[in-house]
Amino acid sequence: MYSVTHVWQGWIDLAGRGRRSFYDWRDGMSPIGRLCLMFAAAAGIGLCSRVAIPLPFTPVPLSLQTFGVAAAAVTMGRGWGGASVATYAACIALGAPWTVSGLGGLAVFAGPTAGYLLGFVLEGAALNLFAANPARCRWFPMWGAIFVCDAVFVLTPGTLWLWGWLESAGQPVTLMDAAAKGFFPFIFADIVKSGLTAAIVGWLGRQGH
Repeated sequence: MYSVTHVWQGWIDLAGRGRRSFYDWRDGMSPIGRLCLMFAAAAGIGLCSRVAIPLPFTPVPLSLQTFGVAAAAVTMGRGWGGASVATYAACIALGAPWTVSGLGGLAVFAGPTAGYLLGFVLEGAALNLFAANPARCRWFPMWGAIFVCDAVFVLTPGTLWLWGWLESAGQPVTLMDAAAKGFFPFIFADIVKSGLTAAIVGWLGRQGH
């Protein structure tokens, strides 16, 4: 009887561990575990970047890259989210083919999408700071924060860089023309991706039954 009770209690404990949310599991990891999770998040952004749809009127494709950046920034924990995005950018600089073009190396940061890559680091830091306050992690505030950060820290510097890149490539355009290629086409998709990321933030915080 004692052994049966012991086994039963073991199953209860296992079920209890299964009810932990992702954030409980994350916060219980060792520093080495957190580092591994950070690199996994950076690789996840890289995988998201490869899910891309080329657009015929712009050198900037539609991709899941911003989704991966926002998801890592708001789920990895204070400091770790921004570090995950910075690690992603560093891996690209070192040659990892984690861009929408499948290229890596420092030359990527001189291409037409370099402004977006640099903006991802800013967005990662800003969203990580925002998500550090649990009161802000409800769906609507999180959705709004992700969308605003996408627009301010990614689409805006990305468009300005694209404008300058086109000028230097001998394709003079106005700022509005650059925005038509690098800003406006991505607004609706960013609204959807921001809402999806905010929903995932809440889902990861749920505990099983």
